[in-house]
Amino acid sequence: MSAKIELSKLSENEIYNREDLHCFFCAEKGSENDAGFRWDLYNCLKEGILFHVGYDAYSISKPLDLSEYHPVYSEKSLEIMKVLEKKCPDLPFVVFESVLLNEFLNHLIAQNTIFVQVEKEVSSSVFSILQNEFTGTVLYNPGKQEFSKYWSKDCIVVLDLISQSPLSAEKPHEIVAEKMLVDIVAEKIIASVFSPSELMSIFKDMLTKYRIDRRRINRYAGRRGKAGIIKQLIGE
Repeated sequence: MSAKIELSKLSENEIYNREDLHCFFCAEKGSENDAGFRWDLYNCLKEGILFHVGYDAYSISKPLDLSEYHPVYSEKSLEIMKVLEKKCPDLPFVVFESVLLNEFLNHLIAQNTIFVQVEKEVSSSVFSILQNEFTGTVLYNPGKQEFSKYWSKDCIVVLDLISQSPLSAEKPHEIVAEKMLVDIVAEKIIASVFSPSELMSIFKDMLTKYRIDRRRINRYAGRRGKAGIIKQLIGE
């Protein structure tokens, strides 16, 4: 039985890891040692009937040539980055704003909220800087009730930056797709700015339009205690 015939039994909509494929080949051939499996896997990839779509991730569907996600920030968010870079040049922080989600929503967010995620040890100092530099509401790790009570247009919200968060090497203060997808699930305040019914649409649209590193998103989701729901949403 050829590899092509064997692989035709796999689903075009599924992502498989090496263990899945090893088990599949064993079932199809009756037995498959490690050397034989590696050789079959190599040939399937070489012949273009199996595709490597990520770390330990394979598909029989050819992956689309997707682009990398690059957020387009408002003037106020860019000014926040500029101020913090000047006053705290070595400070790790990430800026996310709610209107970035409008690219993926059916019901658009009209009033923006800017979230500044910064290391917990210095978050209170950053909060003070932002209070002094910007007019309007600045909140510090608010609960949902406090957020709802004191929120105003272009409100700035300082949140803790979770250690081992996925960051951009080139633009470390800009949010990356993997972090955004996990944060809109894990951060209750961020999740409150859009309808829960839109969550699946956000994931579907982002996965369709942009490259997503599944290993990276799964690792961060595990760090935030959301591995199960994220795996459901990204289809693994």
